Amino acid sequence: MENIQDNSYRLASRWSRIGASVVDGLVLGIVLLPLAYFTGGFDGLSQTPPVEPSFGYKIVMAVLGFGLYCAVNWKMLKQSGQTVGKKVLNIRVVNIDGSPAKVQDLIFKRYAFMLFLVYIPFIGGLLNLVNLAMIFGKQRRALHDRVAKMRVISN
Repeated sequence: MENIQDNSYRLASRWSRIGASVVDGLVLGIVLLPLAYFTGGFDGLSQTPPVEPSFGYKIVMAVLGFGLYCAVNWKMLKQSGQTVGKKVLNIRVVNIDGSPAKVQDLIFKRYAFMLFLVYIPFIGGLLNLVNLAMIFGKQRRALHDRVAKMRVISN
């Protein structure tokens, strides 16, 4: 088990973390929803019964979405360990020892891990729920925080 040292950092509240995630989702949705609309992502919804987009289409959209997420947040992640949502809610991501996290570690160990984990057939959705539920534990660290050896703190 990792040792989280007590220091002057205060863990971010569970609700501020969820709020930041919602803000980030809204920001990304502003770009991705029109893209999905114009590329036919919603065409199957008008059929009876509704037809979901193909797995390949979902993967392409996930990669595009991840690229856009990185483009929108890269500078803030590099400077302060924050996404748009985290900046709005005044929280940030740091390494487990409280030191600033490298942008590459944030992107690939923390965010990419969870993005692609949810696409694992059968267990991806369950792992996503486990990830969310873990922020309600004593350490307030989601699965992706633990994998990346990071934590979210209040500024």
